[in-house]
Amino acid sequence: MVDYHLSTVFQALHSEKNYLRIQDDTLEETVCSVDIATHENLNNLVKVGEELLKKPVSRVNMETGMFEPAHQSTNEEALVRVAGILSRERRVREMRSPHGKAAGAAAATTV
Repeated sequence: MVDYHLSTVFQALHSEKNYLRIQDDTLEETVCSVDIATHENLNNLVKVGEELLKKPVSRVNMETGMFEPAHQSTNEEALVRVAGILSRERRVREMRSPHGKAAGAAAATTV
Protein backbone atom coordinates (compact mmCIF):
# COMPACT_ATOMS: atom_id res chain seq x y z
CA MET A 1 0.00 0.00 0.00
CA VAL A 2 2.82 2.40 0.88
CA ASP A 3 4.61 1.69 -2.38
CA TYR A 4 1.47 2.29 -4.41
CA HIS A 5 0.74 5.57 -2.62
CA LEU A 6 4.28 6.92 -2.91
CA SER A 7 4.55 5.84 -6.54
CA THR A 8 1.35 7.77 -7.26
CA VAL A 9 2.64 10.90 -5.53
CA PHE A 10 6.04 10.82 -7.23
CA GLN A 11 4.50 10.17 -10.65
CA ALA A 12 2.00 12.98 -10.17
CA LEU A 13 4.92 15.31 -9.41
CA HIS A 14 6.85 13.97 -12.45
CA SER A 15 9.60 12.86 -10.06
CA GLU A 16 9.41 9.09 -10.44
CA LYS A 17 13.17 8.91 -11.01
CA ASN A 18 13.64 10.20 -7.46
CA TYR A 19 11.66 7.32 -5.93
CA LEU A 20 13.41 4.01 -5.44
CA ARG A 21 11.90 1.09 -3.58
CA ILE A 22 13.54 -2.31 -3.73
CA GLN A 23 11.43 -5.20 -2.53
CA ASP A 24 10.66 -8.81 -3.30
CA ASP A 25 7.05 -9.91 -3.00
CA THR A 26 7.89 -13.53 -3.83
CA LEU A 27 9.69 -14.52 -0.62
CA GLU A 28 8.79 -17.87 0.86
CA GLU A 29 7.39 -18.20 4.37
CA THR A 30 10.65 -19.07 6.13
CA VAL A 31 12.80 -16.43 4.46
CA CYS A 32 10.42 -13.54 5.05
CA SER A 33 9.83 -14.30 8.72
CA VAL A 34 11.57 -11.90 11.08
CA ASP A 35 11.29 -14.48 13.88
CA ILE A 36 13.59 -17.08 12.30
CA ALA A 37 17.12 -15.84 12.93
CA THR A 38 18.94 -19.08 12.19
CA HIS A 39 22.30 -19.01 10.47
CA GLU A 40 20.74 -20.72 7.43
CA ASN A 41 17.86 -18.26 7.16
CA LEU A 42 20.16 -15.24 7.53
CA ASN A 43 22.35 -16.62 4.75
CA ASN A 44 19.24 -17.07 2.60
CA LEU A 45 18.30 -13.43 3.22
CA VAL A 46 21.76 -12.35 2.09
CA LYS A 47 21.31 -14.37 -1.11
CA VAL A 48 17.90 -12.77 -1.71
CA GLY A 49 19.45 -9.32 -1.24
CA GLU A 50 22.30 -10.08 -3.62
CA GLU A 51 19.82 -11.32 -6.24
CA LEU A 52 17.66 -8.21 -5.80
CA LEU A 53 20.68 -6.02 -6.54
CA LYS A 54 21.09 -7.70 -9.93
CA LYS A 55 17.44 -7.27 -10.96
CA PRO A 56 16.29 -4.31 -13.05
CA VAL A 57 14.70 -1.34 -11.30
CA SER A 58 10.94 -1.76 -11.40
CA ARG A 59 7.97 0.47 -10.71
CA VAL A 60 4.28 -0.14 -10.07
CA ASN A 61 2.17 0.28 -13.18
CA MET A 62 -0.71 2.41 -11.89
CA GLU A 63 -3.18 0.88 -14.32
CA THR A 64 -2.42 -2.77 -13.59
CA GLY A 65 -0.91 -2.61 -10.10
CA MET A 66 1.90 -4.87 -11.31
CA PHE A 67 5.64 -4.26 -11.13
CA GLU A 68 7.29 -3.55 -14.47
CA PRO A 69 10.91 -2.77 -15.36
CA ALA A 70 11.35 1.00 -15.21
CA HIS A 71 14.56 1.26 -17.26
CA GLN A 72 17.73 -0.61 -18.07
CA SER A 73 19.62 -0.03 -14.82
CA THR A 74 19.83 -2.57 -12.02
CA ASN A 75 18.87 -1.97 -8.41
CA GLU A 76 22.57 -1.88 -7.57
CA GLU A 77 23.26 0.87 -10.11
CA ALA A 78 20.24 2.81 -8.85
CA LEU A 79 21.45 2.55 -5.25
CA VAL A 80 24.86 3.88 -6.24
CA ARG A 81 23.15 6.79 -8.03
CA VAL A 82 20.95 7.57 -5.01
CA ALA A 83 23.94 7.35 -2.65
CA GLY A 84 25.77 9.90 -4.82
CA ILE A 85 22.79 12.26 -4.73
CA LEU A 86 22.48 11.95 -0.95
CA SER A 87 26.22 12.46 -0.47
CA ARG A 88 26.22 15.64 -2.57
CA GLU A 89 23.16 16.97 -0.74
CA ARG A 90 24.82 16.34 2.62
CA ARG A 91 27.98 18.20 1.56
CA VAL A 92 25.91 21.18 0.40
CA ARG A 93 23.97 21.24 3.70
CA GLU A 94 27.18 21.06 5.71
CA MET A 95 28.68 23.92 3.73
CA ARG A 96 25.58 26.07 4.29
CA SER A 97 25.18 25.23 7.95
CA PRO A 98 26.79 27.53 10.52
CA HIS A 99 27.56 24.37 12.49
CA GLY A 100 28.69 22.19 9.59
CA LYS A 101 32.16 20.90 8.78
CA ALA A 102 33.02 23.93 6.62
CA ALA A 103 32.24 26.31 9.50
CA GLY A 104 34.19 24.14 11.94
CA ALA A 105 37.20 24.01 9.65
CA ALA A 106 37.10 27.79 9.11
CA ALA A 107 36.90 28.42 12.86
CA ALA A 108 39.87 26.11 13.49
CA THR A 109 42.05 27.98 10.98
CA THR A 110 41.22 31.41 12.40
CA VAL A 111 42.19 30.51 15.98
